[in-house]
Formats: sequence, structure tokens, C-alpha cells
Amino acid sequence: MHEEVYGFERPRFFAKGIAQEDHYSFNRTPVDDMVAAEVKAVREAVGIMDVTAFTKVLVEGPDAYAMLDRLTANRMPQEVGSMTLTHMLNRAGRIEVEMTIVGMAVDKFYLVCAAFFEQRLLDHLTQHQDGEDATITALSEAWTALSLNGPRSRDVLGACTEADLSNAGFRWQSTQEITVAGHNIWAFRMSYAGELGWEFHMPREACFDVYNALWAAGEAHGIADYGSFAMNVTRIEKGFKGAGELTNEVALAEADVLRFARTDKEYLGRDKTLTEDLPWVCAYLEIEPDGKADGHGGQAVLMDGEVMGSTASVAFGPTVGKILAFAYIKPKAATAGQALEVVIHGEPRAASVLGEPAYDPESRLPRTDAVMEPAE
Repeated sequence: MHEEVYGFERPRFFAKGIAQEDHYSFNRTPVDDMVAAEVKAVREAVGIMDVTAFTKVLVEGPDAYAMLDRLTANRMPQEVGSMTLTHMLNRAGRIEVEMTIVGMAVDKFYLVCAAFFEQRLLDHLTQHQDGEDATITALSEAWTALSLNGPRSRDVLGACTEADLSNAGFRWQSTQEITVAGHNIWAFRMSYAGELGWEFHMPREACFDVYNALWAAGEAHGIADYGSFAMNVTRIEKGFKGAGELTNEVALAEADVLRFARTDKEYLGRDKTLTEDLPWVCAYLEIEPDGKADGHGGQAVLMDGEVMGSTASVAFGPTVGKILAFAYIKPKAATAGQALEVVIHGEPRAASVLGEPAYDPESRLPRTDAVMEPAE
């Protein structure tokens, strides 16, 4: 089953034995079983997802670096092949968009963010371009993207390219231009699922060949397609915030992503986001499951019977066997270990604040190195 996102079709889940349609319900449906199977493939083998709907923008020119540095809270990529997760803020210090910026050349930067933020990103860039010699080009229609995640992803990719995929040859959170199925494509060593993995960005005409090559190489390793529902589950299991949390109603401190902001540079919205008092903060929760209903976001969060705020994103994490959520709540309720309640279907459920990701809290899996073959 797919959805349309900013003009692109994006898979939600891959129906197997059930109708290829939305299954609307406040309770669990057979779709949850499909999603759990896709998550299992990503966690235990390898999964591939079409992420073409992601916004893709190129900013290039003599002043491209200076312009983007002025508009982003984090440090810009310092060399070709490096990448940065950062945020653009408005004048009030609120989050306009979270994005990954890749340094493709000293004067050429590739920006990737959520699909439905494309126009916001383009508007923000053009509205705040202050005479800099930089060209802004939307590449979303001309370029496609695939995501490959899971413990067998290196085996799959390694069968399709001659590139060195070891940690020494292709370090975590770096990018390289590699050849797959006869096409030169950009490979980003990153994972929104919290696994060993890569994203591949390429001209549209290369996508079918690259996908088919990866799929053929992955069949021996149990490769499976997965959709946006499974992507959402894996990112919440890993404690990664998404568009539901990173809105233009909150500042970096409120979203608890201030670690991605530099204090040694000037950027739009800096003073507001670094000095503002916090009426609420984004907390990471685990909620007691009942096997029937998990919630969909917007549920009230209580502490000692008093409303502290509400959930933003909720999903059952089949890998950890818990309902997980992000919630905007009062700071006094956001301490790790704090006992709370979340109201689902009118019934309070026991909950608590987590101080670390529910899955792979030390983030060892994405940094897994290649197994070196013994010398002959």
C-alpha cells in the first residue's frame, strides 16, 4: 500500500495475504503484522526502501558555503565527502526544517530532508539569500534515492560494487561516489533505522538498475522491501525524532536536539534558541502495551493525575516489545525514570521516561566493521 507525498508515491507497507488498501482502526490491524515482519527483516537481515520522495536540493556556487553556514545551526561539512545533520531556524528561533547536508565539492552542497518540507526549504533558502553568489536547484524530480539497512547490508552492497566498504575505507557518516550496476551514484553511510546501512542518491534513470542489482544480491540474505510504516517504527525504536517532533512551533532546546547546535558560530535564530525558557520539552517514553491498541499520537500524558502534555508520535516497537512515544511535556515530568501515565482509548496506561534509546542505546550496530578475511 502506498501514499502520495509531495507528488511522489511512497510505500507504506507491503501487503502479503491482506487487501492492498488502508486498514483504518484505533486498534491493531493485520497491517501491524506486515509492518512487524518488515521491521524484523531490517533488524535481522536486510531491508530496502524507495525513499525517492525525500526532498533533494542542490546549493552550489562561490558563496554556497557561507550562505548555508549562516542559515544552519550545526557545523557545515568541512570536506568533500563529509556530511552533517543540522537544522534551519526562523527569526524566532523555531525549527523550520531538519536536514542532512552533504559536501559534494568545496562549492557544492546537497541537502536532503523530509518530503513535505520541500517548498518550505526552497522558500527559506530564497527568502534568506542575501546577495550571495549561490544557485539553488530542486533535484527531487530528477534524482531518486534508495535506503539499504540491516546487518547484511554490507554483504549485499559489497556484491554490487568494488568500493571498500570497511570502516577504514568507508567511515560512518561519510559519503562517496561509487559504481553500482554500471551507474555512478552517491552512497551515504547513514541509517535512519539505526542499523548498518547506506542511502543511495542518483539520477532517476539509474534507479531501476541499482534496485534490481541490490535485490538480486540480497536474495541470498533474506532481503525484503519495507515501507514508511516500518521506517517510522525503526526510528522510534532507535529514539530518532521525526517531523512530528521537529515542527516550527518549537526551538531546538524544546525538541531536545540542542546538541546539534554550535555555540561558536552565528546563524539565523541563534540568540532565541539558546536563551529561551522551556515551557515544555520533548521526552522519550515507553508505555505499557495491552496487545490491542497502541495509540496514534495526541494522547494526554499525566503525572500524578495532572496533565503534563501530549504525545507527538507513537508506535509499537516489535523488536523491544514496548509501545514507544515522543511527547511534549512539562520539564518537571521529563526526567529519565519518571513514572507517568498515557491515556489511550480513555484508559490510563503506565508509562515512564526513557533516558536512552530502547534499541541499541550505545549505537554500535551502525558502526559495525567488515569481517576481514584471513590472509592466504
